[in-house]
Amino acid sequence: MTFSIVIPTKNRPQELTTMFNSIIEQTRLPEQVIIIDQSNSENLVKDTLKSLVENTSISLNYIHDESINGLVKAKAASLRFNECDFISFFDDDIVLEPNYFEVLEKILVYNTNIRGVNGVILNIPSSTFFKRLLFSLTHFGLYKDIRQNVLRSIDKNTFEPIPVNVLSGGLSTWRREVFENVSFDTKNKFHAYEDKEFSIRVGRAFPNQMYIVPLAKLYHYHSAGNRQSILKRTKTDVVEVIMLFKKNGDFSYLGFD
Repeated sequence: MTFSIVIPTKNRPQELTTMFNSIIEQTRLPEQVIIIDQSNSENLVKDTLKSLVENTSISLNYIHDESINGLVKAKAASLRFNECDFISFFDDDIVLEPNYFEVLEKILVYNTNIRGVNGVILNIPSSTFFKRLLFSLTHFGLYKDIRQNVLRSIDKNTFEPIPVNVLSGGLSTWRREVFENVSFDTKNKFHAYEDKEFSIRVGRAFPNQMYIVPLAKLYHYHSAGNRQSILKRTKTDVVEVIMLFKKNGDFSYLGFD
């Protein structure tokens, strides 16, 4: 069983280096790390990362390409470099607990039916009752997402993986064969909803095979760099929600989705 890690990044050298340090401190090292760096030249950390892996068994592929535009295209571009059984995609502002991949390996060895997993974010913000209610009222049918309910109810110290219907794209691990059946959508410019849209198609190709692994823990610090304004982000989200339904909706609810 082998693991590769893919990190799409753009102009976040400090966050990327911090994330990379949490990788080389793993009790079970991945075999490969693929960096898809869309940064301008003054924000590259290739030499730094190469020096960090010099005394490890990790194979580093550092691809600097400013012509790659966006998260989904970066993920898609990474696949041709993968040499491993499992591919993990992480945002560049994530920090892994040291036993993250040790836990994943133990889970995946004994659960061969699992196609994709998420770990658990330890610093996830709390949400109000009203916000949770609004979410449940607006996320049904095609948009149904049970992750919030699962994360509120699970014992974070249990070894048992918990089934979900959506995986968070920025902390997801997939079996390689998933990408032989489901490809990333590089045409419709999904971003905020790219993980939901991808999970819909994975769920249809591999029903009930996505899980959360409670013992695989990490932190997500949501860097302020490269973030859109709230107004622009909201407008983009509305467009993506409509695109998602037009592409994947079956209209079984007469359009009420």
